[in-house]
Amino acid sequence: MSDQPATRTVILDEIEAESERLASLAVEEGLAMRLMGGLAIRLRSESVRKPPYARNYADMDFAISSRSRTAARAFLERQGYVPEKLFNAIHGAQRLNYAEPNGRWTMDILIDELSMSHRLDLRDRLAGPGLTIPLADLVLTKLQIWEINRKDLGDVLCLLADHPLGADGAETIGLDRIGAVLGSDWGFCHTVERNLDRVAEQWAAEPVADVRFDVAAQVAELRAAIQRAPKSLAWRTRARLGERVRWYETPEEVRH
Repeated sequence: MSDQPATRTVILDEIEAESERLASLAVEEGLAMRLMGGLAIRLRSESVRKPPYARNYADMDFAISSRSRTAARAFLERQGYVPEKLFNAIHGAQRLNYAEPNGRWTMDILIDELSMSHRLDLRDRLAGPGLTIPLADLVLTKLQIWEINRKDLGDVLCLLADHPLGADGAETIGLDRIGAVLGSDWGFCHTVERNLDRVAEQWAAEPVADVRFDVAAQVAELRAAIQRAPKSLAWRTRARLGERVRWYETPEEVRH
């Protein structure tokens, strides 16, 4: 038996610091596991930490590769998190749920893709030194929401206020990535364009002071890039039907 004392994992008191701790450890251990959701946006955006969009967080969201599922589960249990066994047994091919042992917050883990109002494939977006999924994907995870609310609009608005648009990069919102995703899926594209109008309206109603970029100009540039992006045959075929056929799913349908 080793004389070394057992290492005790200390879960931090604040969910914001704890999510960063876990994300950093996952990168250090080479796991294809990256922070997403509101806490990821808070980590990447200073504007979302101040009025009018600062808020409290009740849960964490991560994305993992299916190839890393076993390693990710072992990692989280080493960190003291408790699996929701029934949920994980039923839904474990697509999602996992964990809880902080004292019930202070929960953790939702998506496997390979986000599937809500629309589907966003994340399998090739979970590597590299960044603690979160890339900025373009953070934007898309929010703009894909059909029934988008002020919180999600604020998250997108703050990302656009703090980061340049350009080629996909560590600190750049990748227009090439967004164009490629939306150019293959008319429904996803239509929802995003609709929600960009709402982002511009939200910016006009509740702007953030002292930011790097004017969000109205960023929205206009992003819309132009989406319109310029090459469109697949499937996109063009679906566009002919337009809104005569529903183009999004609801959370209830995704859960079932």
